[in-house]
Amino acid sequence: MQAFRDFAEFDWIWSRLTPMTPFGREAKGRQHPLAEPVALERIWDQTAQAGRLMEDLEPVAFDRLRHHLGRLPRFPDEALGTYGEVELFEIKKFLQNYLALRALLPAPIREAFALPEAPEGLAELLDRGRQSAESFHLSDAYSQSLAEIRARLRETDQTLEALASRRARELEERFGLAFGDRPFLVVAITRLADWEQAQTCLKIEPHDEGRALVRPLPSAEEWELREAREGLLSRERVEEAAVLETLGEAVRTALPGLRACREALAVFDLALARARVARELGLVRPRIEGGPLHIEGGRFLPCEELCARLGLDYTPLDAEFSSSSTVISGANMGGKTVVLKTVAFLQLCAQMGLFVPAASFRTRVYRHLVFIGEGREGLGQGLSGFGGEIRQLVEALEDRQGGLMLLLDEFVRTTSSREGEALLGALLERMRGEPGVFILCSTHLRGLPRHAAVDFRRMAGLRRAAFGLAQGDGEDLEARIRCIDRLMDYRLVPDPGGDGGSDAVDIAEVLGLPVEIARRARELLKDGIRGVSYET
Repeated sequence: MQAFRDFAEFDWIWSRLTPMTPFGREAKGRQHPLAEPVALERIWDQTAQAGRLMEDLEPVAFDRLRHHLGRLPRFPDEALGTYGEVELFEIKKFLQNYLALRALLPAPIREAFALPEAPEGLAELLDRGRQSAESFHLSDAYSQSLAEIRARLRETDQTLEALASRRARELEERFGLAFGDRPFLVVAITRLADWEQAQTCLKIEPHDEGRALVRPLPSAEEWELREAREGLLSRERVEEAAVLETLGEAVRTALPGLRACREALAVFDLALARARVARELGLVRPRIEGGPLHIEGGRFLPCEELCARLGLDYTPLDAEFSSSSTVISGANMGGKTVVLKTVAFLQLCAQMGLFVPAASFRTRVYRHLVFIGEGREGLGQGLSGFGGEIRQLVEALEDRQGGLMLLLDEFVRTTSSREGEALLGALLERMRGEPGVFILCSTHLRGLPRHAAVDFRRMAGLRRAAFGLAQGDGEDLEARIRCIDRLMDYRLVPDPGGDGGSDAVDIAEVLGLPVEIARRARELLKDGIRGVSYET
């Protein structure tokens, strides 16, 4: 499957799918090609509904919708024995944004995506006291005892502050020591003339020769208040723990409902992301049918983008593959591989739940999507390129239950053409009419046996009437490629058989092959290479 995905360059479009929630991104990461038509139709329905929502909502409302989606956080998936303020904050933030987002959505959308009501009362419970929508703290409103303890703590702190301020004034008056907010001072020992008297209100420690470090000593009243404060803090922690346990129990009870909200949001977020990609790239809904694979105006988007960057024309694919096996021939640079890539790209888009870049795309689904061709030769087990291809084919044919789409790009190209024709011909003969199997292969081989159940196509190739070979000696490679693009007809047409002519020499000449070599190659093709004598 990975080789099929790489061949299709599918990440070009998949990377543009950007859900806004962490759970939407996680759902995207778990996505795999689906082979259940009902599941795909449901996803496409959701994409269409999300697309209509994007059109119907006012821009301001849609911006608010995106704002709340982007603000939704993760929260603990499993019930915790103890919920701290951080976890409760995450759950509150989730609920506040979920409620705001749900209120923005029309009832049909809420029903279509099964977006449930939030767990009753939990948002209000987590919002007691004077709190902002996206913050949480254990406010006094959760417990009368907690409120009373905190009130006494505030009174104690105020008294301690007043005592400390009074002591600071006394020390400044008696010793000229201005502590301000500093906990200690380093002063000359000579400033502490009455050493015994100073020690009654200062803690004095030698610092260096001639200087001492001095700290204010709390009064007996301050010591008493500090001890009382420690007792209040201990009682506050007990009361806070009791409140956290009450809130935690409420969260544990509501957790199934929270998960249901999150799962529905993941589906909605992913559908909205699919709808955005569909609108940005001009995608249409695929159709699953039991008939031929039908493509009208199919676009292989990575190639279309490259052509635009190079200033080249791009030819969309129009094709209907009515047979279970199709062979495509044509010269190099004629577009055979792009046809295979277009089919792979469209099929993978469809089975990953995306709309597709085409005017119309009708297909069936396959449990197995397999590509064999350049880039997949070896398996790291000492096999040659040919051996790797054969082993991949064996594995594909052994496991084709549920449907197989098999794309072969220049299969068996590393062996002789006679053996390659025999192997590929035998494969097509064996698999013709096989239920649930679709084979599409590109090849240079012209001697394949013809079967009624196998469709033979070719790339239209160079437009001979326009082949005034404006080779442009000295032109750079990009200019030569643009020349080939202007001369090439990338349509897929029936292949009646025969040698079909050859574009390879002409293409080589446009790419800069010396004229005398190209001329001699045409002579050899005309006369037949075998048996030609060479002058020495």
